[in-house]
Amino acid sequence: MNGKLPCLAAGLACFGLLSAGTQAAAQDFSGKTIELIVPAGAGGGLSRQAQRFAKTFVDHIPGKPTIKVKNMAGGGGQKGINFVFNRAKKDGTQMLWGPMNFSGLLLGLKGVKYVPAEFNPVGVTGIAFVTVVRSDLAGGLKSREDLLKAKNFVVGGRIPGGALGLYSRMSFDMLGIPYRFAVGYKNQPKLKAALMQNEIQAISTGDIGYWVFYKKDLVKDGRAIDMYYHSPFDGDTPRDMGKSYGDMPNFVSFYKKVTGKTPSGPKYEVYKWFTSRQTWAMWMMLPPGTPDNIVATLRKAYAANWNDQRTVDNFMKASKARPFWLPGEEATKVLSGYKNISPEAVAYLKSIIR
Repeated sequence: MNGKLPCLAAGLACFGLLSAGTQAAAQDFSGKTIELIVPAGAGGGLSRQAQRFAKTFVDHIPGKPTIKVKNMAGGGGQKGINFVFNRAKKDGTQMLWGPMNFSGLLLGLKGVKYVPAEFNPVGVTGIAFVTVVRSDLAGGLKSREDLLKAKNFVVGGRIPGGALGLYSRMSFDMLGIPYRFAVGYKNQPKLKAALMQNEIQAISTGDIGYWVFYKKDLVKDGRAIDMYYHSPFDGDTPRDMGKSYGDMPNFVSFYKKVTGKTPSGPKYEVYKWFTSRQTWAMWMMLPPGTPDNIVATLRKAYAANWNDQRTVDNFMKASKARPFWLPGEEATKVLSGYKNISPEAVAYLKSIIR
């Protein structure tokens, strides 16, 4: 998770993974159509990223198949994930592009009908998230620090356990800021419309959503303030992505500045637990039972695509942050250990989801 291309960062280990993948006969996808199933409505950041990746991904797959992005919203994102796990074709022509609901998995929420470890990860791409608030909160925010004066405003989100709501809620809870939470917004365009209409006053968004929907107008003209970003943790330390976000601080730095202390306790444990997993938001998954040669072929293509400078350039045209990713075998490590969290932290997580 150091932001470098994994084959450079992982060295011989990564080379070994790719070499192992070539031992099986490569699958030829000539004349076929591959569907990337996005578990969200069209028009949001997740769909845009899938389309960007598909643009060059096709060039690295034997036979150069047609690749289509298919949106499958419903169940707060679970419909699309459940479909790939339980019903997708096992010939490599239907894959997931989207997040895992680790909170729902941990708490056994109804509607989560998949087992992460039983998927076949092709690879996973990570992003940071950004919390944005209306600048007219508390009579007008003159600085980011003025956020602490705000109270009883509305935070918007897609689902109770989704990242777009939880990043706002966890950070406001740690800062002691009272708010109300509203769910049911299908995608980022719906959240932006609600923010503009003052139906909600705060949101969190993935990196691409920040640049596409907020930075270029609402933040630029002062109607909203980009408070802080939520970055992956390298060990116990949040990654500094200042080169991507200018003077915007990461949340931990913001917390230290306004409170004079380091965050701690069950709420912060949940924040670290969630961020260590949810920043890996774009999983490319094949369903259980997919033949090994198909998995190996697509894993090799995935790694080759991220080593293609065109792919990196396409992503950075929409975002200032360089994408970070893991190949399939390495990605499986992120899927394990999500139950390693204290009872006190679980209790807090339940309180903000149920």
